[in-house]
Amino acid sequence: MTVRIDESRVFEIIEAEKPKVILVNAPGGLLRQTKELMALVKEKYGVQSILSGDSCFGICDTVDDDVEKLQADLALHIGHNAAVTEVGEHTYLVDAVDDVEFGDVVETAVKVLAPYKRIGLATFSQHLQQLRPVKERLEAKGFQVRVGKGNNLMLEGQVFGCDFSTAFPMRDEVDAFAMLGESEFHAVGLALATGKPTFMLDPYMNEVTDMQEAADERRKRSVLAVYKALDARVFGVITGLKEGQKMLGRSRWITKRLEMNGRKVVQLAIRDVTSERLAPHREIEAFIQTACPRISIDGFTFDRPVLSIPQADALVALIEGREPGEFLERSKWIELTVGLIKK
Repeated sequence: MTVRIDESRVFEIIEAEKPKVILVNAPGGLLRQTKELMALVKEKYGVQSILSGDSCFGICDTVDDDVEKLQADLALHIGHNAAVTEVGEHTYLVDAVDDVEFGDVVETAVKVLAPYKRIGLATFSQHLQQLRPVKERLEAKGFQVRVGKGNNLMLEGQVFGCDFSTAFPMRDEVDAFAMLGESEFHAVGLALATGKPTFMLDPYMNEVTDMQEAADERRKRSVLAVYKALDARVFGVITGLKEGQKMLGRSRWITKRLEMNGRKVVQLAIRDVTSERLAPHREIEAFIQTACPRISIDGFTFDRPVLSIPQADALVALIEGREPGEFLERSKWIELTVGLIKK
């Protein structure tokens, strides 16, 4: 493993806040390092740590609400950094950096990217420090390289699985995107959102993957789900209960539009939207969930349509006699509820 958690950041937080108990959550791939950090914190400071056993898929998936329930003093959210350092009332973001080098895979990518002269670079949290050296390497090979500007939530060149607002504004100024890192999840999303050729640069296997086929498959599934839902008369509209996914306003808007157009709606609230959670609701013919869009766009296990917000927008357009257009091509598939952000 080449990923290391920013221990100095954790030590600074503990020394400044002097907690007795901290709540920690981290993605599955960082659990070993996180447990080692918890042991180090206890040895160094005598601070007790509680590790959340729930899923952790992004900055929308914090445990801020659980701090008081567990009588902790603060929460550490490991591995998903952003342009902010704190979210909610109690949560501090702690970065995790991957030390893997991209030199070899950039050399491989030069041949693959040769038909495209203007390249947009993007990546996720663990590889942000590689953007500048990769940009310089590609420019030395004759490419024109752009890195998207940061904003109030995201750092320069950063993308989330549902937010491509650093890359989307420059999509007409590049011929293709290069996604740094072994993450089909992020690369497919970037391809779908921008509508541009997108290539994933995997530094571990020294492979460059064209994401067109995978993106086309997701797009077709997404469109098909919308048209299947068009025949439904009874809908379940799901509001997510994860802290960054409580899109109650969107759920209410979608419910209103469906009911205005003669559909019956059952409103649901679910933390983890899975096929098992939906199975008991047999009277519901199609679902719309306003939590994580990737549940729908990447979800292949549902036995009925389960639409995301972009798909729901397309469905409402069709019901009301309007063209939905390329509904996945947008800078954001969801507006994260980061009104919780403190800094």
